[in-house]
Amino acid sequence: MREAIIEELLVRYEQLLRRRTETEIAEIQLDLDVSDEGHTTLSYARLRTLALAGDGSTDTIVDALRFLHENAYRPDAEETGNWWHWEIGTPRILLDICVLLRAHLPDADLTRYLATVQRFCPDADRRTKTGPWSPLAETGANRADKALIVALAGLLGGDSERVALARDGLSDLRDGRTNSLFRYVTSGDGFYEDGSFIQHDTVAYTGSYGVVLLTSVAEILALLRGSPWEVTDPGVSVVFDAVERSFLPFLFEGRMMDTVRGRAVARQHSRDLDIGAAALDAIGLLAQSAPASYAARWKTLERPDGFHVFGSMDRVVHHRPRWSAALSLSSERIARYECGNGENLHGWYTGDGMLYIYDLDDPDHYTDGFWPTVDPYRLPGTTVDTQRREDVGRGAGRGTGAIMAPNRIAGGAAVEGGFGTAELDLYGEGSTLRARKKWHFTDDAVMALGTDLSASDGRRIETIVENRNLRADATRRFVVDGVAQDAELGVERRYHGVQWAYLEGVGGYVFPGGADLVSLREERVGTWHAIDIGVSTEGDDVEVRRIYHALWLDHGVSPRRAGYMYVLLPGASEEGTARRAAQL
Repeated sequence: MREAIIEELLVRYEQLLRRRTETEIAEIQLDLDVSDEGHTTLSYARLRTLALAGDGSTDTIVDALRFLHENAYRPDAEETGNWWHWEIGTPRILLDICVLLRAHLPDADLTRYLATVQRFCPDADRRTKTGPWSPLAETGANRADKALIVALAGLLGGDSERVALARDGLSDLRDGRTNSLFRYVTSGDGFYEDGSFIQHDTVAYTGSYGVVLLTSVAEILALLRGSPWEVTDPGVSVVFDAVERSFLPFLFEGRMMDTVRGRAVARQHSRDLDIGAAALDAIGLLAQSAPASYAARWKTLERPDGFHVFGSMDRVVHHRPRWSAALSLSSERIARYECGNGENLHGWYTGDGMLYIYDLDDPDHYTDGFWPTVDPYRLPGTTVDTQRREDVGRGAGRGTGAIMAPNRIAGGAAVEGGFGTAELDLYGEGSTLRARKKWHFTDDAVMALGTDLSASDGRRIETIVENRNLRADATRRFVVDGVAQDAELGVERRYHGVQWAYLEGVGGYVFPGGADLVSLREERVGTWHAIDIGVSTEGDDVEVRRIYHALWLDHGVSPRRAGYMYVLLPGASEEGTARRAAQL
């Protein structure tokens, strides 16, 4: 009886595995670097591709598995380099292959592979590289991944206790441990009651590790549903509630907003659209295990208009009927940016008030080659010291690091009517730059203000109003105070006392009281490899070319108590922008 149940669950998992394309699996589960252990994981991934194809290459795959076991991934191998490959990446893919080939895999081979997995992933809450459970036990997405690995190992080995261990690993409180996935946290990794999701202690990661967690939990629930090991912990409602509380606010037209994707934005094959699709796919699978009240709501999910504050991870999101805005802040609690494993080499200013504007008329602004081509010194919304920066993480190769800021003030508050405000006490990294930055989010506008803006390093300070990816269109109309401007590429133009400006297909910009504005339309050329040396993929060294239009305010060299004010009007017409300027 128990054997029949196990085989039924393995068939179910094979169906779950095949429901997603190999590309989707790779997007979410692989986090490869150029180390030896990364190459091992990649080798197993390629074998899984062959196994999924079912093209008659079974004997070849079996032989290749033996080769990898003998030469790379076996119980007596030393766990070196990036622990993730040994304890999550490789065992997950190896077990996927074992499920797919279980009718053809010799028992002796399966026994050896399960012993290897047992060596490196014995329990969901244990990281073998650091020894038995400790305050550094697995949390968040890593814990969910390991629970699924333990469950698969138990099913393949016919070990009921191991399957139960996997189930309990989602909400395990043994020996006083309290790092359950099914309870809200107040620090560190996991879901917060305000909808925030953090991984690596200080990084806003809803759109990366959060999606991994959501996917793994959905798969475990679906896999074990109706079996003797069904997940019955009522705390699973934390994950069900996260669909609308944590994930939906960061989706725009099926795209996962980059403000919560961390260093994953630097990966060529990890687009916001793909991750959004993976999140929606996970929600669809989760609905099969959720109470009817949740599943019914999820069938008609719509983008939630209004202002949303995620104070625990220093993020705010503002949704309007035709556009949305997301703001990335940082503090002594939440990292400016994360780098490492050779990824996100130019993420310096992404947490210093970068303002993302998403428009229904231009939803692919960030999807289409944005990160390898945008000027990383001029990210919209930021105030920056123009010092030249070193690539972060280059040469480090392995491990990740979060770059923190010293300020305490960073966050937002909702006000009546679905609007809100946000504030950042900015401390420039490696600079004497200080500024108080504020944003007000209204029905049709975002107002940005800066005060007490000072620096003493002898370098220019800039506040970036816009840096729009126009793709290949160099002819977009640009108007300043009613006068159309020359669109010649590569020419920096300075305007004094500007009241308003308009960029065709993007919107308007109003400067109450006038401002000295700098404008630059240029072709930018970059490669994915320039911002991500951790993963070698086809085409990562191919030049990517995009046209950008940047606008910024030049505060001069070492300004003292400077300030600024401007209003963004996403999607506004030229006439509408002029009218708004006349009203302010």
